[in-house]
Amino acid sequence: MIDTGDLSGIFLGARTSAPGGGGRYGLFYVGVSKDAASTSEAWLYGLQQNTETRTNLALMNTGEIDGNPNVFRIELFDGTTGTKAHTIDGITVKARGWMQLGTILAQYAPGTTEGYAHVIRTTGSNPFIAYAVINDGSQPGERTGDGAFVSSLP
Repeated sequence: MIDTGDLSGIFLGARTSAPGGGGRYGLFYVGVSKDAASTSEAWLYGLQQNTETRTNLALMNTGEIDGNPNVFRIELFDGTTGTKAHTIDGITVKARGWMQLGTILAQYAPGTTEGYAHVIRTTGSNPFIAYAVINDGSQPGERTGDGAFVSSLP
């Protein structure tokens, strides 16, 4: 997380990659400014699970207020019908911690091929960052594994 107080005009991004399948696979993502972290809820759009792609959803607790964990509820919605497909309660992320739910639609909302998520902090006081990665391949090890970064909207 970046404090942008005196850094106007600077862009920060990174690419993380790993070897695999005779080449490298990876993900490019942008830095999140301090004022862009979510404080109570966030929305993630464009989630996919089909024969060619899968979506991982990740949460990071900034730990900037205190050393306590945040606890989250994730509501998954079917993007075709707009109906709630599943609710995941009790996702705990320690202060300055990170966690990821892989193939979130396949695991928690089977049959949902496109959707969106509502992430709600139910306990804790630290700001958080929620994001998704849409990966090439319906399962790890399939296709290129390259990912597309999806930022949340607070």
